[in-house]
Amino acid sequence: MLLASGFLARIFTILSNYNISVDLVTTSEISVALTLDNAPNASRPELEQSCLDELSEFCHVSVENNLTLVAMIGSEIQLRKCQLNLMDVLSDFNIRLICHGASKHNLCFLVEQHESDQVVQSIHARLLEVA
Repeated sequence: MLLASGFLARIFTILSNYNISVDLVTTSEISVALTLDNAPNASRPELEQSCLDELSEFCHVSVENNLTLVAMIGSEIQLRKCQLNLMDVLSDFNIRLICHGASKHNLCFLVEQHESDQVVQSIHARLLEVA
């Protein structure tokens, strides 16, 4: 992706052509990570091979499954030392991705699906302890 003009546009055009909804996007100089809207009752739970093939024509594609998107929604959530220390709460879990960007009101991260209930319970316990 480095210095590749139009790279994200190409990705989103392909995903749009397959009617795929993107929940979350994070980028760096060399990579893009996306979470896709993949409701448990979705008619297409996985990306079609033809979509993966089109993406693979200009980038390396890796698909990870069995992850859960956890979102904290609130008024001006910020990662500050004096507030809920989320990193301490989550240190025992394998956090795959964190996104705190376009809004002051949400913080999203991916966790392994089998740990998702425990992650949410840990966050709730810390929030109630702080309150």
